[in-house]
Amino acid sequence: MRHMQLQRFAGERTERATPRRREDARKEGRVARSPELTSAIALAALLIALRVVGPMVWGQWENIFQLDFSTPPPNVWTTNTVAQLLVMQMMSALKALAPIVGTGLIIGVAVAVMQVRPMFTMRQLVPDFSRIVPTTGLQRLFSSSSLFELGKSLAKLAIVGVLSYSSVSRMAAEIRGYGDTDVTSVPGVVGSLVFQLGIRMTIAMVLLAALDFMYQRYAFEKSLRMTKQEVKDEWKDAEGNPQIKSTIRKRARQMAMRRMMQAVPKADVVVTNPTHFAIALRYDGTTMTAPEVVAKGADSLAQRMKIIAAESGVPMVENKPLAQSLYRMVDIGEQVPAELYQAVAEVLAYVYRMRAGRRR
Repeated sequence: MRHMQLQRFAGERTERATPRRREDARKEGRVARSPELTSAIALAALLIALRVVGPMVWGQWENIFQLDFSTPPPNVWTTNTVAQLLVMQMMSALKALAPIVGTGLIIGVAVAVMQVRPMFTMRQLVPDFSRIVPTTGLQRLFSSSSLFELGKSLAKLAIVGVLSYSSVSRMAAEIRGYGDTDVTSVPGVVGSLVFQLGIRMTIAMVLLAALDFMYQRYAFEKSLRMTKQEVKDEWKDAEGNPQIKSTIRKRARQMAMRRMMQAVPKADVVVTNPTHFAIALRYDGTTMTAPEVVAKGADSLAQRMKIIAAESGVPMVENKPLAQSLYRMVDIGEQVPAELYQAVAEVLAYVYRMRAGRRR
């Protein structure tokens, strides 16, 4: 019985998705995104743009109307005359609406890209014949995501209906109060009320879109979950992948290089060739039986070590034979061999005398 329970538990998707699983899903075009969030923020951008450049757009429309009514009609109406008039009107309208529409379009595209990051895939264009299977379609119809989408649509419909009814009722009451005022003030009042309705709807849509975005992230993470066996199989596959091994070796070399460079400021002396080799030595008589090589490098790496040593105040001693011997015979972390004791001791003694002279 216990064995059967363990087998059942091992088949459950309880593990978080690995980076490889996420990358594969991204290549297939599967990402967490909320179209509702894109639409809501684009609508908010439209309202802001309308508020900022609305008076300018209205002024352009007034100029268009004045031009239409002040320009005498042509003596003869032809197809070309009507086409030119329509093109002129369309261009004027597009020019007036371009700031508002452009703002909404740019913000909408930016929000969509921010959700999924820049990506391009052709996987979504490949036909999926499993979608036309009746049983699969029924499963999708009654799935949790479909029910959530239905609830979201009903919520949007209810929000729009309630806000529209309350705003229209308020609008009708305020318009009735302007019965004795000038007719020219009514469009401004109506426009202000409509704009307030747009703000209320936008706030509601943004809140609903935020909930939708959180649900989409949750559903996406849940769909990527893996079983314990899948994680183990992926790890075994990754261990045998030459590219993965190469990446691991490269990172190990980088980490070793960083550790070596961090050890240079702690060295007692850097022995140089002077241009081709640099070897950093450290000696502590209380814990070491012989000096230890904490860093070494050739050519460009040696130059970097010399720069770090100069910045850290580590003495540098030029000794070509000793530098060549240390670079060839001793690895990083190893102690100096006995045959080099005398040469290294002379270098360290010189450094100690130099430090003592500086202190005096």
